[in-house]
Amino acid sequence: MSPLDNPPLDSTSRSSRIGLCETCLHARRIESDRGSLFFQCKLSFEDARFPKYPQLPVLKCSGYQPQ
Repeated sequence: MSPLDNPPLDSTSRSSRIGLCETCLHARRIESDRGSLFFQCKLSFEDARFPKYPQLPVLKCSGYQPQ
């Protein structure tokens, strides 16, 4: 079970559980068939310093770029 499987919350609460990935240009939002929510870092394809699926919430990231 993903930590994001909780009942819907307002956007401020959701952002605090997800962190920077919520608004990052390099993040791809992926929702599974079972409703789990993941964020894939597209920088991971070119730079091994970035995990493919970072542990949430991401509070600090050198690759962060706002959308």
